[in-house]
Amino acid sequence: MENKKTVIISLQDDNDELKRLAESLDYTVMKIFVQHHSTPNRSFYIGKGKIEEVKEYLEEKDIDYVIVNGKLTPSQWYNMEKELNAIVYDRIRLILDIFADRAKRKEAKLQVKLAYLRYEKPYIKELVHKIRAGEHPGFMAGGEYEVANYYEMIKKQIKKIRKELEKIERERESHYEYRWKKGYYLVTIAGYTNAGKSSLLNNLTGENVKVEERLFSTLSTTTRAIKKRDAPILITDTVGFIKDIPHWLIDSFKSTLKGIELSDVVVLLVDISEENNTIVDKINLSVKEIMEINANQKIVIGFNKIDKISKKERDNKINALKEYIGNRPYVFLSAKTGEGIEELIKTIYHSLPDSVTMEINFPSRVERQDISFIFTKGVKVLYLSQLGDKIRISCSDQLKEKLMGKFIKKGAEVKIIRAV
Repeated sequence: MENKKTVIISLQDDNDELKRLAESLDYTVMKIFVQHHSTPNRSFYIGKGKIEEVKEYLEEKDIDYVIVNGKLTPSQWYNMEKELNAIVYDRIRLILDIFADRAKRKEAKLQVKLAYLRYEKPYIKELVHKIRAGEHPGFMAGGEYEVANYYEMIKKQIKKIRKELEKIERERESHYEYRWKKGYYLVTIAGYTNAGKSSLLNNLTGENVKVEERLFSTLSTTTRAIKKRDAPILITDTVGFIKDIPHWLIDSFKSTLKGIELSDVVVLLVDISEENNTIVDKINLSVKEIMEINANQKIVIGFNKIDKISKKERDNKINALKEYIGNRPYVFLSAKTGEGIEELIKTIYHSLPDSVTMEINFPSRVERQDISFIFTKGVKVLYLSQLGDKIRISCSDQLKEKLMGKFIKKGAEVKIIRAV
C-alpha cells in the first residue's frame, strides 16, 4: 500500500489513537492541528482562520488527505473538501477503511459494505441538496439525476445486504444451538481492539489463528474447542471495541457479536501495560458494549500483557482499578508467554453455569454398551456400580433433558439430586 501524507484536525489534545488508526493504513501524519472548542464549527468543523492555516500547510507540503478526529456532518465534509481542495475523512470513515482492508471472509465483506453504504447515505443526500441549490460538487461527473439514482441504488443495496446477513446470522444461531444441545459451554473473548484476543484464543485452544500486531486484525469470528479439558468448552474471539463508534456501525456487525449474547461467559481482555486512565476508559466502554448486548452476562476480566510490566506495577494498577473491576473475577496473564493461562481456565470453569447431578437406577444389571453414551464429552461419571444398575453423573443443564430421555427409554428411574 502506498504511503500517504495527511494531517489531523482535532478539537482535543488526545489524538494518539486516531494517529495509530491512520498509521495502520500507511498514512504518514505530518502535523496535528488542534483548535480547542467544546462544539465543532457548524460550517467547517473548525473556525475559518484555522481552515486557512491548514490550507496553507497542505499547499506548502503537497498533502492530499485530511483526517478529522470526530464525526463530520455532510455539509461540514462538503465545505471542508471544497475549501481545502483535499480528500477529507472523519474518524468513522477512517475506521471503515481499516475494516475494508481487514475483511477477508464473505460475512465480514458484507458487513463492511453495509456500513459503507449506511455511512454514505446522508452524504449523497447532501450532494443532491447542493446540486438542487445550483452548486456543482462534481460527484461522479454528473448532475442531480445521476446522484439521485445512486442514492436509490444505495437504499436497494442496503436492503439486499441485510437479507444476506440475516441468513448468515440464522445459520450461526443454528450452529450455536446445535453446540449447546450437544452440551458445549460457549465462551467469548471480547475487548478493545489490539488487546491480544487472537493470541489468547491460540493459547487456550492450541490453534494457530493468524495474529497481527495491528488494529482490527480480527473482523471475522473464529470458534475452537478448549484444549485438553473434560468439560466441553468452545471459545470464540470477536471484533474489537473502540470508542466513539455510532450505534448503526455496531449494528452492521451484530451477527459477529452474536456470540456475546449467547455465551455462558465472556472473557473481557484488557491490556494492563497501558496507562491507568486508558485502562479505565477501555474497561468502562467494553463492559457497556457487552451489557448492551446481554445485560445478564457473566464477565471474567483477563489482564493481558503482564510480561510488559513488573509485579510491583501490576499490584499498583490493580489497587487503582478495583473500583472499576467491581466484584467481577479477574486474572493476570500473558497470551504471549502463557503465564496465567491455567488460572484463567480455572476461573472460566468456576464461572460457568451450575452443572446438574443425576442419580440413575436400573431395575437389573445393565451391559456397558447400553449406557456407552455416558462416557461422552460433557458428562462426568461420579459413580458406576459393577452391575451398571446404579449410576451417578454430572452434566451441563442443556444435556440433562437429553440424557434423562435416554435413561428413561431404557427403563431406568432418574432422580435429579442437586446442582453443583
